[in-house]
Amino acid sequence: MKAKLAQTPKQSSGVEGNFLLGPPWNELYGYPFVVSNQVPSNLTKGSSSGVCSAMFFGVWSNLLIGQWSGIDLLVDPYTGSSAGTVRVTAFADVDVAVRYAEAFAACLDLTTT
Repeated sequence: MKAKLAQTPKQSSGVEGNFLLGPPWNELYGYPFVVSNQVPSNLTKGSSSGVCSAMFFGVWSNLLIGQWSGIDLLVDPYTGSSAGTVRVTAFADVDVAVRYAEAFAACLDLTTT
């Protein structure tokens, strides 16, 4: 999606090389722009099967993240002992809530083709 935005010209500009996403690469229309592999890019809408991407916009200060304890580490030297490895597992009790649902928007049908 980032590459597509960097190649899409602003319609009203009429200036060569004036694209939706340009330097600085972490800003879109003055708002912070972040890319993550956790956002799906294989969504389907209508006849566009498996080629749609998602994009989220929001006032991220309205996303509440609560961590209820520290991170618990469990070291297991037995499971991978035949391969000479040690397995380390981390556990965290975390919860996420939205203060105002109106502060967020999602688009689930952006195509990059």
